[in-house]
Amino acid sequence: GKGDNQNHAIPFMRGPFAQCIDANQGGYFEQALLLPCALGEFRTRARGDPGSKKIVGFPEHITSDIGSIGDFAAGSEIAFGTISQRSFAVLGGRMHYGHPDIMNKQYMMQQGGVSKATKTINLSEDIFAGMDFTLRGEGRKIKHCEYFHVAKGRDLGFNAVLGFFSKLSNGTGEQLLTRQMLRLSHVLQLPEALTFYYAHAGYYITQYLVSMSMPITVFAWLLVLTGDCDRDLKAFYDVDCEIPAAQFMAKMLATWYSLYIIFFLVAASMPLFAEMWMERSFGSAFVRWLKQYLSFAFLLFIFQAKIIGYYVMNELRYGGAQYVATGRGLPTERRNFIGKASETGCGIVGSGKDAQGLYLDYCVHSYYDGVYLLMGSGLVLLAGGVSDAEGHRGSLFFTCMSISLTIFSWLLAPFIFNPYMFKMSNFLRDIRAWCGFFFTQQGGQKWQEWYDSKQLSPRHGFRRSVRDVSFLIAFFGLLVVYATMQQKLRMLSSIFAGVRFVLLVQIAQLMPPVVLSLTYCFLVAAVTSTRSMVSGRHLQPMLSPHTNDSESGASSDEADAPSRCAPPLAISAGVVVLLSMCESMVPMYVLWALNWRKAFAVGILLKFYVFEICLFWAECVLQSKCCQNREELGCLQKACHLWVHSSRMARDIITSSLILSLLFPFVVLNWLNEKLCPGCSLHQLLIYRAPNVQNDNVDEDDEWDMSSDSEEDTHSPLSHSFRG
Repeated sequence: GKGDNQNHAIPFMRGPFAQCIDANQGGYFEQALLLPCALGEFRTRARGDPGSKKIVGFPEHITSDIGSIGDFAAGSEIAFGTISQRSFAVLGGRMHYGHPDIMNKQYMMQQGGVSKATKTINLSEDIFAGMDFTLRGEGRKIKHCEYFHVAKGRDLGFNAVLGFFSKLSNGTGEQLLTRQMLRLSHVLQLPEALTFYYAHAGYYITQYLVSMSMPITVFAWLLVLTGDCDRDLKAFYDVDCEIPAAQFMAKMLATWYSLYIIFFLVAASMPLFAEMWMERSFGSAFVRWLKQYLSFAFLLFIFQAKIIGYYVMNELRYGGAQYVATGRGLPTERRNFIGKASETGCGIVGSGKDAQGLYLDYCVHSYYDGVYLLMGSGLVLLAGGVSDAEGHRGSLFFTCMSISLTIFSWLLAPFIFNPYMFKMSNFLRDIRAWCGFFFTQQGGQKWQEWYDSKQLSPRHGFRRSVRDVSFLIAFFGLLVVYATMQQKLRMLSSIFAGVRFVLLVQIAQLMPPVVLSLTYCFLVAAVTSTRSMVSGRHLQPMLSPHTNDSESGASSDEADAPSRCAPPLAISAGVVVLLSMCESMVPMYVLWALNWRKAFAVGILLKFYVFEICLFWAECVLQSKCCQNREELGCLQKACHLWVHSSRMARDIITSSLILSLLFPFVVLNWLNEKLCPGCSLHQLLIYRAPNVQNDNVDEDDEWDMSSDSEEDTHSPLSHSFRG
């Protein structure tokens, strides 16, 4: 890797100083004239003076800022490489960052080289040079100078930028586990330690906390609302509250999310504004700041915080970091929704496990959580979070705005910044590919291949799969929801003490909504096994969570044998969802008929919570060693396979159809824009800051085909990175 190349080049260097510059960096002639001044930073007054033990850092001048995404990435890099590094150097928290840094080669050789080259734990190889340099002490210093700049090319596309941050997040997660981090935490004084934390790991952990703030807020809001009594039921509570829960939460949220939130948003962009003002002028800084906000920069940064938080936490939980090649190409290619649509009919080209598209890239990272947050917000409205706030409704404006921006960004940000996303012909191709991926191509076989290879990959056993931080947090959340629901049922039993069916209703309301759906899956598995044995065929597992190359080369008859015995997976997904909804809603109808909106909301939350935990357990079983032998699967295991695949396929169908329905109004607006003003596309103005950007060598009708063909050879850096 890059670390090996740098260390291997040390014996071939001449002179006492080293600068391991990247291939995408360059120097100007006027900067070369300042090189003697830069080397003069290592001068000493006498032999043995520790002043030569230095790493001298320099800022990078980002040259690739084409389009909105390029400008956002360049602005962040400029702020981080200039004003942030300047502050960290003064506070004692700057390490080796970026390859413009000039190092004393002799002292770097004493600590094993300029980089660490272990493949996984040293994924961010640059930072370890500064960490080891600081740990050796003896007067070693890391300095930051502003007069010497190096040109730098950065990523321009949405996927490339987020792929770069995914690599940094993975590297930071591994960096937290290193001995250098532990030793620095013991050696550094408190001010330097806090600066070092904020400059490196703290930034990425903060992004995770920021991305989790909205779901935690909605969940806590919902728990407080549902814990309050419904109307005309205050006599059944031991304590009579002076203020309803809805008004209390409205007051508290108004304090957190008030007009001051705008100042926080503005403060986040102040480092870039101050640096541009200092280097150029106030007008240039204000124009660039205004362009970023008009180009919806906040949507990118909200989504970016979600991706960074996901990867750094995923790395701490599961490990397995690897280098991500982002490519740094021009952002002119459209990325499909699911995959490249076939020329005729509905479907995608290629196998399901090789499918590439924006939905498949980010569904695990963001889309599922966006739908869950949308559902939680709906339950808050159902529980009276806004309607019962009465005179405090207006104070919830900024809270609702923050939640809405988070949901909008988590669901639609990749599509907003995707070139030619809203063109009508391209959107119709995406619809055809979506239909084939889930329904028409071998009864959902394409989706099954993708799910088995990307999300249902084998792990190291059931116990290690269950011992997960997210599962423990979900378990404690379940206890809180269960206690709230029991309080509601206690009131129900007190009111209807003489009615016989009350006990059965309470049991049904607390039971997981999986009995009917599991029964259906068991019957399908039993009937399929019986028909296969009667017909004399050797039955392959109906739904295999593990695929390999030898199986992919089997004949089409063998691959389609299970599908001839079992119903299509999409039909099973619909049946499982309907049965689960009936099992959830029928017991809760009593609460709805009594107009107990809060009790009904917490009941739906409990049913969904328990259903997701049961699915998590079932997935852990399929990922364990006991289900890796395909030839020894019993009827119960086949039923578990069918239930998990049907439930997860239904989740993907619902999520993707919701996103497509949200994109359709933008497609209509873009179609009207093309009809009314053919030479001025508002979407291209948003992405490229130019109204008409297109390739002159390609006709407008063939534009999508060219970008789709090129995407077949360009794999997304995020589509294969899920390790949870």
